[in-house]
Amino acid sequence: MSSEKIAVITYDFPHRKTQDIVFGLKLKAFQNVVLLALPFIKRENPFKPIYQHRPSDCYPIYPKELAANFGYDFLNSTAENLLSALNKIQPKATLIAGAGILPSELVKTHKIINSHPAYLPEVRGLDALKWAIHKNKTIGVTTHFVDEKADAGFLIDRKKVQILENDTFNVLAFRQYRMEIEMLIDAIDLIQQQKEFPALEEIGEVHRRMPKSVEIKLLNDFDNYKKLNA
Repeated sequence: MSSEKIAVITYDFPHRKTQDIVFGLKLKAFQNVVLLALPFIKRENPFKPIYQHRPSDCYPIYPKELAANFGYDFLNSTAENLLSALNKIQPKATLIAGAGILPSELVKTHKIINSHPAYLPEVRGLDALKWAIHKNKTIGVTTHFVDEKADAGFLIDRKKVQILENDTFNVLAFRQYRMEIEMLIDAIDLIQQQKEFPALEEIGEVHRRMPKSVEIKLLNDFDNYKKLNA
């Protein structure tokens, strides 16, 4: 059981990844946790992919209620106020469950941990799993301390996701997602054990959402990927 404070940055809205992280922290017996909820901005015309690769269904419970149910603390915040909030809290570790671009001063003064669904630095940016399949890159998960640049910073851990011959795209995607959650929580202990955190190279472009003209061929790309990597 850990009594040291753990901070989780999230959105002030029901959110699957946040719920899974909170469940995982409780299972690992972390008792002193605070959820820092940023305003959730709903887009008028949200991007709708052809193939959904991350679970989005969740309990209709807002983070404030979720925190109360688990005996955790809760604080509404903004990106601009996060620095003063973390200065006051002084957590052992700060995990990103959901956030946009964080202020540069924040990532310079606090070690913020992200779990990226790719084997960095091979695939950076959005839709990392889809781009890894399309470009035949390693499928994996990386935990790292963030800096001002997208999916860069300093390496904590990275692992490859096992590819099985009978995998469907959605089965593989969920296996990667579960690893993403588990590695993020495991990073809390890893940063206490490790002495060195090498800088991640910034190789290649930072990907945007996969265009539908490319995504429409994704399942064919996935079949070819399995032939080469399963």
